[in-house]
Amino acid sequence: MRILTLAFLSLAAFALGCAPAAPREATPALWRITDADSEIWLFGTVHLLSPDLRWRTPAIDAAFNAADEFVTETDTGPAAQAALPQLAQRYGALAAGETLSALLGEDAPKLAQAARRLNLDPAALERMRPWFAALNLSYAYVVQQGQTAEAGVETVLSAEARAQGKREGFLETPEQQVRFLADLPREDELRFLRITLDQVQGDSDEGFRALDAAWAMGDVRLLGALLDAQWRNAGPAVHEALILNRNRLWADEIAQRLDGSGRTFIAVGAAHLAGEGNVVALLRERGVRVEGP
Repeated sequence: MRILTLAFLSLAAFALGCAPAAPREATPALWRITDADSEIWLFGTVHLLSPDLRWRTPAIDAAFNAADEFVTETDTGPAAQAALPQLAQRYGALAAGETLSALLGEDAPKLAQAARRLNLDPAALERMRPWFAALNLSYAYVVQQGQTAEAGVETVLSAEARAQGKREGFLETPEQQVRFLADLPREDELRFLRITLDQVQGDSDEGFRALDAAWAMGDVRLLGALLDAQWRNAGPAVHEALILNRNRLWADEIAQRLDGSGRTFIAVGAAHLAGEGNVVALLRERGVRVEGP
């Protein structure tokens, strides 16, 4: 059931470009916050990446190696993963007698088409709530495009953090992440699923390539504009649940960390550090001096 966490995390990868690309160098954006006894680095990531993308830079490596603590969105360790089957059943399954096709109505054929295209079990999808089906579809699509969790930033850096003996921290529990979508009204769940169905069956990946390129170049302004367009399409409820509400909570925690001391490297999805209501902007609005784009 590791797919539950990876599916949730893959939303950023789904939004940030899934098109396969030739091996290339990337220079993703990096931010720095300091006070008298604290140094915090913020790195916007893509959770699933193509193995041939070289995203490491001297600045990223220097910041990461100097950190005492490595912080990510959520715990993906063995203990946290052991609880995922229960979370999936509790929050991701439809009630007895319900089917996803019945909820989708005239859009039901798109579900079967998407399942065939992505090699997913249609019967399994039928038992999922709309938000959970959308996550599984987006995850399968990203993987089909050649992205892997093993090549994702958090997977790579988490292994290095453990090898270096760094403390590890998390901004959310897996259950908190699940609840952000599971608590959506049914109509917003269905809108989220319908948009996902259209995206995974689209013939053009031009939009994904543009997002991918903006992240790789560290062009935060362009990335933000592209992401804002994506979230407008998803609707305000999904945008609030997946991005805006979480950004406010994370900005609170990061600001509180400045009351302590030490060096911290925080890696979160790039969709949280660009566009409307992003974490960097929220911190700057509070008067926190953030170096970077």
